[in-house]
Amino acid sequence: MPNRNNNNRHDQDKLRKMIREGKTAREITAEFHITPYGLLEQLIMLQEIDQKVYIIRGLFNRPEKETQKFRKEGIVFHEEVLEKIGFKPGDTFEMRAIGNRIILEKIKGG
Repeated sequence: MPNRNNNNRHDQDKLRKMIREGKTAREITAEFHITPYGLLEQLIMLQEIDQKVYIIRGLFNRPEKETQKFRKEGIVFHEEVLEKIGFKPGDTFEMRAIGNRIILEKIKGG
C-alpha cells in the first residue's frame, strides 16, 4: 500500500508548481481529476502549510445566472445587471444587436 503522506507531499509540490506556472483552475482540476471544490480544499491546506496566499485563476468564477429573458415585449434585463454596467433606474437607452452582442447606449437627457 502506498504511503499516503508521500503521495500527498508529491501532489502539494505539483500543485505549487502549477500555481506558479499560472495554470487555471480548469487545467489543475483536469490534471488532478478533482472537482473545483476538491481543488479549493487542497488550496486551503497548501496555504496553511506554506503560510502564503495563492491565487488560482478561474477558481472562484461562478457561471452567471440567466439574467435576460426574451418576451413578447423584447429583452428584459435584471436591474442588477443594468446597475453593474452603469445604468440607473429611469435611465433611457438605445439597444442595438450586433451579431451575438447587445450594445446599450445611454440617451443623453434620458
